[in-house]
Amino acid sequence: MSFRYLLAALWLVAPLGLWAQLRVELTFDQETYLPQEPMNAIVQIYNSSGQKLRLGRDAEWLSFSIESVDGRIVKQIKAPDVVGEFDLPNGSRARKIVNLAEAYDLRTFGRYLITAVVHVADWGETFTNPRAKPIGIATGVTMWESTFGVPDAKASGRPELRKFQLLQSNHRKQLSLYVRVTDESEAETYALTVLGKLLSFSKPEPQMDRFSNLHVLYQESSHSFLYFMITPDGMLLSRQTWAIGDSRPGMTLNSEGRISVTGGVRRVSASDLPPPELLSEKKSPSEAPLLGAENRTDAEKAVK
Repeated sequence: MSFRYLLAALWLVAPLGLWAQLRVELTFDQETYLPQEPMNAIVQIYNSSGQKLRLGRDAEWLSFSIESVDGRIVKQIKAPDVVGEFDLPNGSRARKIVNLAEAYDLRTFGRYLITAVVHVADWGETFTNPRAKPIGIATGVTMWESTFGVPDAKASGRPELRKFQLLQSNHRKQLSLYVRVTDESEAETYALTVLGKLLSFSKPEPQMDRFSNLHVLYQESSHSFLYFMITPDGMLLSRQTWAIGDSRPGMTLNSEGRISVTGGVRRVSASDLPPPELLSEKKSPSEAPLLGAENRTDAEKAVK
């Protein structure tokens, strides 16, 4: 009788022991993403095999299976960036972060199931996360949009048309403001950038200058405003923090078609773009000086 129970116990333990040689977990820092927003898959690998493993020697050691909830396989655009050799000793774990938005066609709205596949060439075996990870692609809420022509001094025919959009969506479980640059039909996204968190009283103020740059000013806290300038290609050229002074910050378009922030006071911080040149190394961002109207410049001058 005891021998029979021992055999039963061995049959139960054996599959668990094999599974425990290598454990794969897959997580994401968000549950929902916008189309073509960076989607970092966080793959954690736990080694309890009793031996040191060498992984990352080629592009085949880590792959992903992505399908929609209705069974449609997502097309791979290019090989995921996974190459990078490393040793994983017994009793250790490793983490690999891979941007899936660069490698897979994840532009269609819906729900997807994602599985990470780790191939151990020395064993001829593969290991996956036990359950496929569900991730959503959402539209976000469009707060403002504008179609514009891309400046091109050499163009003689019809100008290329693009679209700026301000979107609100969740970013790491926080309602945030995005700027998206697309073609006129919104079929292709050229750039998607999160600007910052949105609060109930945040009312973004967008304006475009004569160079087709988008300028955005919005309130991020009770006394603080953020200002951004984005090029037609979606490049973030300027980021500034402003505070309420004798008046609230606002944007003004001058006779030359340039936009600058007027009113309020500028709070210089280490996160500014372009980086502040006058910040003392001994001062923390909270000790940064406030700049009034007499010594601030518009964004175009700042990037020269």
